[in-house]
Amino acid sequence: MESPNVLILQARFRFDGARDAEPITVAHVVWAHPKDPHPVVQPSFSLQQHPGPATVLVKLQYLVEMTAPDSFARLQALPSQFWSFVDVSGSSTDVPQDTPKKDS
Repeated sequence: MESPNVLILQARFRFDGARDAEPITVAHVVWAHPKDPHPVVQPSFSLQQHPGPATVLVKLQYLVEMTAPDSFARLQALPSQFWSFVDVSGSSTDVPQDTPKKDS
């Protein structure tokens, strides 16, 4: 069972950038606790069905690093026509069940 302090953002990407384009879930960005400086990026299965998954994951990792140390809040506020980040912390849907446990 996950700790109630775990923070999870669902990273979504629109490949063509159009407002009406359906975003796909690229990954879940997981913080073991609210002050965790190094979240884990867990790729989504749905990404494997689209072109360019490695490039998208590299860009996501870059965004996570560039928005540190407050990437949980800063990713959600990121102005982008391609990326969106949704807080799914505590949600029982769309959250990876194999969230790795990090040693403190």
